[in-house]
Amino acid sequence: MMLRIGISARLLHEPPPGLGLPQKRLQFLESSMAHWVMAHGAIALMVPFVDENSPHLVNRVPASEVVDLLDGLVLQGGVDVCPETYGGTLLQPEWAGDPVRDRYELALLRGFIEARKPVLGICRGAQLINVYHGGTLLQDIPSQRRSPVLHQDLAHYDRLQHEVRFEPGLLLDRLYGSAVHRVTSIHHQCVDRLGDGLVVEARCPQDGVIEAIRATGPGFVLGLQWHPEFHLLPTEARQGLIDSGPLMEAFLQATRERADRHRNSA
Repeated sequence: MMLRIGISARLLHEPPPGLGLPQKRLQFLESSMAHWVMAHGAIALMVPFVDENSPHLVNRVPASEVVDLLDGLVLQGGVDVCPETYGGTLLQPEWAGDPVRDRYELALLRGFIEARKPVLGICRGAQLINVYHGGTLLQDIPSQRRSPVLHQDLAHYDRLQHEVRFEPGLLLDRLYGSAVHRVTSIHHQCVDRLGDGLVVEARCPQDGVIEAIRATGPGFVLGLQWHPEFHLLPTEARQGLIDSGPLMEAFLQATRERADRHRNSA
């Protein structure tokens, strides 16, 4: 059976001049994410956002129908999570995030978790998983944690790396072993208070920043602060980044098992 993996849309509310789409919100899927999913034999399908102010909203397909159609969900990275989404107070205007996208993705996340269909959150997606479970975020690591590790450098973007260490005996440790590993790093926000029912799967050993979380309840819900979809190129692999394959295989295996159980019980 070919698995159908939904990927949340990234939103561009104000397209730059020259695209020929003035005053039109854009939704897009970053190519590396789609390639990562499809490289493992699954179908990648972007889940469109429906504008809350659209006159067509009354006729929208119920979220439950979207969940029923798909086998698993990947939450893409992107803009900050809005502090008000987790009950925080905005510290700087540039960290305001996107409350529209927050509401859209939280509704998707709720549907998949309630259906016990696997969820994989990447960067912002990991942060949103924490928020969904009642956790909070640091709005800015450099000013609030004063870490010796650089977690974001826009000039280097996906070429910036740092170390992570996996917690002994948990999922990532079983996949990769307990040695220190290297990952991409493109974030200035991170998990602060851990949400209910979550465990820490990985930390940055130099500053303790949480780099991966997982839900302990029924189903597969994993959040990764780094971008494994950017680990695909052979040149990057030679630089010591961990192989992204075992992560996607673990997610798809959980998705396949959930689909098989549902089909057998139908």
